[in-house]
Amino acid sequence: MNDGRLKNSVRNVLGALINKATAIVFPFVIRTIILYYLGTEYAGLSSLFTSVLQILSLSELGIGSAIVFSMYKPVAEGNNAEINALLKLYRKFYYIIGVTILFVGIILIPMIPRLINGTYPNDINLYALYLIYLSNTVLSYFLFAYKTSILNAFQRSDIESNLTTLINTGMYIFQIITLIAFRNYYLYIIWLPIATIVINIVRSRIVNKQYPAIRCDGEVSQEVKHDIFKRVGALIGHQLSGTVNCSLDNIVVSAFLGLKVVAQYGNYYYVVSALSGVMQVTFNALTASIGNSLIKESKEKNLSDFYDLQYINSWIVGWMCITMLCIYQDFMKLWAGVKLLFTFDIVVLFVIYFYSWQIRRTVLTYKNACGMWWADKVKPYVSVITNLVLNFSLVQVCGIYGVMLSTIVCYIFIEAPWETHALFKEYFKQRTSKYWKNELMYTLLTIILMVMTFGVCECIKINGIMSVFVKCLICVIFPNILWIICTFKLNGFKRVQIVVKRIVKRGNN
Repeated sequence: MNDGRLKNSVRNVLGALINKATAIVFPFVIRTIILYYLGTEYAGLSSLFTSVLQILSLSELGIGSAIVFSMYKPVAEGNNAEINALLKLYRKFYYIIGVTILFVGIILIPMIPRLINGTYPNDINLYALYLIYLSNTVLSYFLFAYKTSILNAFQRSDIESNLTTLINTGMYIFQIITLIAFRNYYLYIIWLPIATIVINIVRSRIVNKQYPAIRCDGEVSQEVKHDIFKRVGALIGHQLSGTVNCSLDNIVVSAFLGLKVVAQYGNYYYVVSALSGVMQVTFNALTASIGNSLIKESKEKNLSDFYDLQYINSWIVGWMCITMLCIYQDFMKLWAGVKLLFTFDIVVLFVIYFYSWQIRRTVLTYKNACGMWWADKVKPYVSVITNLVLNFSLVQVCGIYGVMLSTIVCYIFIEAPWETHALFKEYFKQRTSKYWKNELMYTLLTIILMVMTFGVCECIKINGIMSVFVKCLICVIFPNILWIICTFKLNGFKRVQIVVKRIVKRGNN
């Protein structure tokens, strides 16, 4: 990776991580206030409506990803006319998407009460609350969300990250004040669409000032349109799979088990979501630089970079899983209380769920950077159908266990092998044997370190916040030292050393 791409990647990753840290800490505080000031059912409502609107947002169909991919080449070539035409097309698509989400969202209004098994808070009008969530989702499509594509294509996603960090921090503060002062869920939730409006207006002004030559103008050639529609056609399934696998669980739990279990599940899933969010923003920030490298560098160089990134991802994901297993229950007991605890076997399922999901990051990032969504276009439909069948079947047999197992099965036996085969066959033109050999080695090492670290943590007999602190300290030091000892001779670790030295040198300068 050359210095320009490294600079952009580091800047984007740092901006994205700061933004994600804000999006983890403040919502955590807010969820805590809701649990203790309003009750578990309100927390369940928040999780349910967020999942419903994520399903509705499927109408975006991956158009944003396809447009940004199409911008990589004109950006590298300095072809502003082509970029302008693509931006105009993107704006048109987003207007259509906004109308579609609004229309479908209104049609679904009569079905909202059926998504809840049992009772919900007496002072809540489900329809009014749903419309507030719906308006927040729709607003971005009618405003300037399409301009995010310019920042992503020019490898300046840090600007978007810093903007949302600033505005959302203000929103979170007002939400906290509102909840404590008024204990009113409506006043709390109304800040969402307000913040969305502000972010879109400020983003538009920043992009106009930063890139004055870029504007919605011109027409995209039929060849480019055909290429975009081809990619979107393949992306529909991938969007469907990604959203359904992540959002369906809350809806199924609510419909079959009730809002209290949704809140209980949501508390545990919040940790998974927070950690996966860190991984997502980190790899999203790398995507544009990887896309640039795929255009300019040889396949041999890109394959070498891929294996290095696989090593780094396996290290980070493995360490996160070790930490989750060791402190999950202590943290949940401290945060939500004993009454909202799951049993330890469900904790193990959450760890497996997270690992099977996040270990795929490297392959998915390279596939997205390649725009290679058509190579495995059948996979997401197979995964979604399997997940739906298993979800609705197993939840009635074994409750929350069935909901989690259905997604884990899809990740391990459908998603991972299929997408890996597609990437290596279509781009690298090689067999996947080395990749799976590496994956098996990293997974076995993670399991061994997990058992050892958990054994050390079990020797800690203190309780409360000190237990969490001491176990965190053990998880930060013990497994990472052992990982380095076991892997320091691998090329991946050597690459980590080189990148760290570059970053430190750049920081000193």
